[in-house]
Amino acid sequence: MDKHRMNFLRHCTAIVVVMMTAAGAAFAQYPEDALRLGLSGIGVGARAIAMGGAYTGVANDYSAIYWNPAGLAQMQYSEFTAGMSHLSMKNNSTFFGSAETYTNSSTALNSLGLVHKVPTLRGNLVLGFGFHRQANFLSGMSFTGFNPNSSILQTYARNGAQYPSDISGNIAYQLYLADIDTVNGTFISPITSRVTQLAKVLESGGLNNWSVSGALDIAKEVSLGLTLTYVSGTYRYDRTYEEQDRARIYQSFPYDFDAFTLEEYVDGDISGFNAKFGLMYRVPDRFRLGLAVKTPTAFTVKESFGSYARAYFDNGDIKPNDKPFEDLASGDYGVRTPWVFSAGASVIFGDLVLSGDVEYTDWTQMEFKDATSDVMAQNRDFKTLFRPTADLRAGAEYSFGGGLRIRGGFMMNRSPYEGDPSSFDQKYITGGLGIPLGGSTMLDLTYARGWWDTFRTNYNSSSRVNESITSNTILATFSHRF
Repeated sequence: MDKHRMNFLRHCTAIVVVMMTAAGAAFAQYPEDALRLGLSGIGVGARAIAMGGAYTGVANDYSAIYWNPAGLAQMQYSEFTAGMSHLSMKNNSTFFGSAETYTNSSTALNSLGLVHKVPTLRGNLVLGFGFHRQANFLSGMSFTGFNPNSSILQTYARNGAQYPSDISGNIAYQLYLADIDTVNGTFISPITSRVTQLAKVLESGGLNNWSVSGALDIAKEVSLGLTLTYVSGTYRYDRTYEEQDRARIYQSFPYDFDAFTLEEYVDGDISGFNAKFGLMYRVPDRFRLGLAVKTPTAFTVKESFGSYARAYFDNGDIKPNDKPFEDLASGDYGVRTPWVFSAGASVIFGDLVLSGDVEYTDWTQMEFKDATSDVMAQNRDFKTLFRPTADLRAGAEYSFGGGLRIRGGFMMNRSPYEGDPSSFDQKYITGGLGIPLGGSTMLDLTYARGWWDTFRTNYNSSSRVNESITSNTILATFSHRF
């Protein structure tokens, strides 16, 4: 029977290098890859996040380096800080009426830094430097369901479509799941629908900021600040995808296929640079107004990516029978994220602090740089896929006698996709405590719970997975002033 299958694909060739590179590049770079680098997560610092990230108009500790560097000028002492975070995410997926749940978690250093107050005759000059975790790419998802509408094989070799001059890298053809009609120049690919599809997706990595910052008073109760940041990070994507003929639709040779398996990965190293400018006006013990502008980040991404595929047939045949069909490549490209504008205010009523922030980003300005012509052509899609957003944040802090503080907040990060409903906006409720450990040392503890809806397509809209995501973040920050 194996001999007959070889005859069935009599037009097969052994050279796969050309199509490897083309397929790999198309798989690896999408607008979503650029968007991932632009999103900044929920922020830095246990106290700031406990107050809902409404910190542009507060910013009076080390985390001002991230939120509003001008706030550093408020500090009357030097400060050392270190923080950890634990993130747990749960993804409830629905695929053609079938529901599954997938969970994933990670623990990482959230911040580590030093702020130094420089002695001056008049006004304040404060310098800061350190590390903080800007974003976490943690994600996961699994699904299983019967798709009556389509098969991924049709994206490789659509039945009746003209085949290209070089089909040596075509997965469906190489796996004996499609043939060619040499008379009409078209694919023969009758596996079109009614297959069981199942997959598991795992994403990991994140962006780390290495920052140097400074702030000084330029007038009474008015300060300017600047943060320069080198961004480094990694991104890892793994997907195991499978199609099965559980309904026994395809039992006639040579299309007596039992299962098709596909393993895909993307492994990326990320680097970039940006600057953030801050302004703060203060009325001591009454009111603070903060403004911050973050420049576009110029990212360079170096990736390796690929896929491994195999087909299994009812009579026991496996194609390829020695090892999976490989499609491997590597490359690099650039991404330029949009400008980010933040404004915030805080009002002080004795022991109570109330704060609010708004952050504006025009996601249509995002673009690929220094990439292949196919990738650069996707820059047109940013104008139609994405939209400007205004993220909202609010928080409060109350100080009890003895220095104990209780905090709470809410943040809403709008979905950058044009046309998304409000359920796709990321919403977080936050709360925390500030526990004094002596006159100059503080332990801040925070919990943040987030929830939102989203979806992903496996190859096109005929195989869509709806997702409902919840996240739980625990942060602890230790700080000592001297």
